[in-house]
Amino acid sequence: MDLDATFKSIRSLYQTVSGKTDQDVTLSYRGSGYGVTKVYLVRVDAREASHETYDGALTSMLDSLKKELDTKVRSTEAEATRLRQVLSQLGN
Repeated sequence: MDLDATFKSIRSLYQTVSGKTDQDVTLSYRGSGYGVTKVYLVRVDAREASHETYDGALTSMLDSLKKELDTKVRSTEAEATRLRQVLSQLGN
């Protein structure tokens, strides 16, 4: 996994979903003490993803942001359809 490209993708997706810019993407290792099994943590703003491997944590964050973007796209499409219907009704 290319870390630089993955971090850029996460940051870009986050900016698209949230509308916020200049948020840092961090990858940290929490250690395995006290029964912690998901030792790698990826954080961007208030969003977090943890996993046993750093690849898994990064992939988890990417998947989460992609799902959020997909939900936003579907929501926006539904709103656009509703607005077109209102506009067409006003045109009659």
